[in-house]
Amino acid sequence: MNIRERKIELRKEMEELRSSITAEEREEKQLRIHERMTKLCSDRLLGTQGQEASVPPTIMTYMPFRSELDVAPLMEWCWQQGIRVLVPKVVADTKTMNLHIIRAYEDLESGAWGIREPHDDVPIEHDLSTISLILVPGLAFDMDFGRLGYGGGFYDRFMQLFAARGLMRPFAVAAAFDKQLIPAVPSSWHDFRVDGIVTESKMVFRSET
Repeated sequence: MNIRERKIELRKEMEELRSSITAEEREEKQLRIHERMTKLCSDRLLGTQGQEASVPPTIMTYMPFRSELDVAPLMEWCWQQGIRVLVPKVVADTKTMNLHIIRAYEDLESGAWGIREPHDDVPIEHDLSTISLILVPGLAFDMDFGRLGYGGGFYDRFMQLFAARGLMRPFAVAAAFDKQLIPAVPSSWHDFRVDGIVTESKMVFRSET
């Protein structure tokens, strides 16, 4: 079985495993993860900001779908703290993502596959250097910070934009359930690695971050 075939099989397995978490378990686990994520964001985004910064600290996040961890409470916390929130919207023709500046739930609508996404008229952030932290979705992760995405390659292509534009890539973190941690994620040369993983039981970071 090659890497592509293994990824397809593993995606199905991990989707089923994540969906098996009961509603009661999910609520408790999500609360613990949210507490850890707000601490991480507070330390990294609020603790080092100078008063003269032209752009407030900015987080790029995503809207949860199906059995994904609900990160919406973190987005609400960011609004309360004055942290800008960017949410991507897929551009199907070019297989890229536009980053829209989301200030309230009213800026979102139900889009493809039922995923909430920004309205077309919501302002787009073109300057990638303003992003302070990226919250990355995924189906599985390993302790070498490998990530199994959903197969579209959108985040892999997006992460390559920073080097292409001569920018340092922002800190990329995955918020996930313990059940999503596996011994080894099958990886190809173009698959990026996250810088940190936050679950209900732990926070781990790459040594260079």
